[in-house]
Amino acid sequence: MGATASSEPVVRVNDLRVTFPTADGDVQAVKGLSFEVPAGGALGIVGESGSGKSVTSLALMGLHRGSRARITGLVEVAGTDIRHASGKELRRMRGNDIAMVFQDPMQSLHPQYTIGNQLVEALRVHRPGTSRSEARRRAVGALDRVGIPQPEKRVNSYPHEFSGGMRQRVVIAMGLMCGPKVLLADEPTTALDVTVQAQVLDLLDELRRDLGMALILVSHDLAVVAGSVDEVVVMRHGEAVERGDVRTVLSAPEHPYTQALLAAVPRVEVSRAQRRAQDRADRAAKAGSTGSGTEGRASDVAASAVGSRGEGQSEPLLSVRDVAQRFKVRGGAWGRSTDFWAVKGVSFDLYRGETLGVVGESGSGKSTLSRTVMRLLEPTRGRVVFDGRDITHMKERELRPLRRDVQMVFQSPYSSLNPRLTVGDAIGTALRVQGERDTRKIRVRVQELLERVGLEPGHYNRFPHAFSGGQRQRIAIARALILKPKLIICDEPVSALDVSTQDQVLRLLSELQDDFGLTYIFVAHDLAVVRQVSDRVLVMRKGEVVESGDSDSVYENPQSEYTRQLLAAAPVLDPDRAREHRAERLRMRAGSA
Repeated sequence: MGATASSEPVVRVNDLRVTFPTADGDVQAVKGLSFEVPAGGALGIVGESGSGKSVTSLALMGLHRGSRARITGLVEVAGTDIRHASGKELRRMRGNDIAMVFQDPMQSLHPQYTIGNQLVEALRVHRPGTSRSEARRRAVGALDRVGIPQPEKRVNSYPHEFSGGMRQRVVIAMGLMCGPKVLLADEPTTALDVTVQAQVLDLLDELRRDLGMALILVSHDLAVVAGSVDEVVVMRHGEAVERGDVRTVLSAPEHPYTQALLAAVPRVEVSRAQRRAQDRADRAAKAGSTGSGTEGRASDVAASAVGSRGEGQSEPLLSVRDVAQRFKVRGGAWGRSTDFWAVKGVSFDLYRGETLGVVGESGSGKSTLSRTVMRLLEPTRGRVVFDGRDITHMKERELRPLRRDVQMVFQSPYSSLNPRLTVGDAIGTALRVQGERDTRKIRVRVQELLERVGLEPGHYNRFPHAFSGGQRQRIAIARALILKPKLIICDEPVSALDVSTQDQVLRLLSELQDDFGLTYIFVAHDLAVVRQVSDRVLVMRKGEVVESGDSDSVYENPQSEYTRQLLAAAPVLDPDRAREHRAERLRMRAGSA
């Protein structure tokens, strides 16, 4: 029998205020926040980066101790006031009364210790009288409880031997070792594939109902919390701008910020045509209100721009035929290397002005395919023709002109930007590599692009750390545009961004496609995002294309069972539909068991 939420709160927060002193004055990270969570209940705390949601999580764990933060108000967990508890009391509470699951499981797991040793340590630290054999037995049971296959064997594995989703399950198992009354999950699914995200959310929901735990789920995405919580608090700039029953808040939001967050969430039922019509209407309205449109600013509109994508074109811009990519993997019998085929016989055509979406889970081969198309990897087999030229086995010197025409936007803009270069130099380097020597021309061109992607031209000499994640992605897009390419490959370009920032970047990519006649390959695991940007879609699994076609056909009438599983895992904003999808996923998993 699943536990139901009782009326007695296990977490009480009243008028919480957290202030950090800085050289520029005090920063109020949380301003008068109040909420309660009953035993067995679930609360969602939602907001963008900088809203104060993670600071609130740390306050609940007492992790601001030792910092310069000033905390006032009531923070009570399982009857204990966190603010006035001693260090010994807090150490006793952590794990026993409240446990935390962080965003990145690899930051929570030690790479040099087995999973079993870390679970055993978590129990024995908080319950010193427990024997090692009993702790190990409970570790195996916890792994089994969170769905790790063969737990009695995997307990001896190291973190790097698990996938991202499995590592997150291990961290949840660690949190369960002492049977806490409250489980605090801070962005536990942000970096995960849609199906793995669904599995983790299903697990959290199952655990809190079966074990009677209170769940506090922190996220930037309202669709993530929709089917997993009873109540939701929406935070902005440290304040709760809206709170209430999750169905009420999501169906009839009162605050403009909540409405804006909901509008920014990509929806799997919204087609590309609908999205583009709305974007163009918004642009026209904005142009009408300001007296100037964005189209007039695009001085480099490509001659290849087309009105109807792909129609009337006899030759594709890119033609891929039976492309396969093999890697040698060590560790076979007698130490011999074995063949691993990351991509197996993929074929497609891409016409000028089109967007091809490539969707699939981690390990599906979609990123390897994009790097092979760009010729960062030489295909093991098959043929790649770009703009009428066979580039399959071109040497690096022959490929240099191709680099002008094919550019890439990566998932992490901070990793792809040199922190020691100003953004002006980072964007302008490509012009220098291609032979431009006039520094003034380079600066003018870079500043024009900075303005075009929504940044200040005066920020030319700033370094990447001075920009937010969304601004850094705009810088990466400007860098890809600087050589006026014909094709841009976007590899998970918005997966690490807040939903509103994600929406802004997607709108920007759409505008740039219209203005510059760009052709995109858009690689992502988020089905809703892929539908809204793509004319056609390839669905990949284990290196193969399991389904392809125009976007609307694939989404509205999927032929592959795998595609149907992906769609069933996609988060939705309606809590009742989210519950229905959860029940459907459970039936599908039971049927495949």
